[in-house]
Amino acid sequence: MSSNILRSAIAAVAGIVIAFGLIWLAQYAGSELSPDVYDPQTGEVLIPVGSTVALLVGWFVGTFAGGWVAMRVSGGTGAGWIVAGAVIGAGVYRAVTLADAWWIILLGILIPLAAAWAAQRATAVAAP
Repeated sequence: MSSNILRSAIAAVAGIVIAFGLIWLAQYAGSELSPDVYDPQTGEVLIPVGSTVALLVGWFVGTFAGGWVAMRVSGGTGAGWIVAGAVIGAGVYRAVTLADAWWIILLGILIPLAAAWAAQRATAVAAP
């Protein structure tokens, strides 16, 4: 029993590392392709649509990959949903601290849930 818990904990940590690494990579790519613009008149930083799309894609890809790895390594689905919870928590924290629009907060919840669900379905298909 304790080996199952340890295996699930290690799988969840590995999945979280993978998820956040891929999210960071997507954000980096988005900021390189579509950099933020500073508006000196208003003092605001204007974030282009390309950066936002890259972030949303990163949330999906990161959660899917991290959740899939966590589910495969742990042999169950719980670790993958923990990865999704970590991404949701980070996404909501980011949206609230940057005062993002309500739809970013909503997508920060829905996208990781959809990705974890897809990872669970993919893991069930891939299981021997």
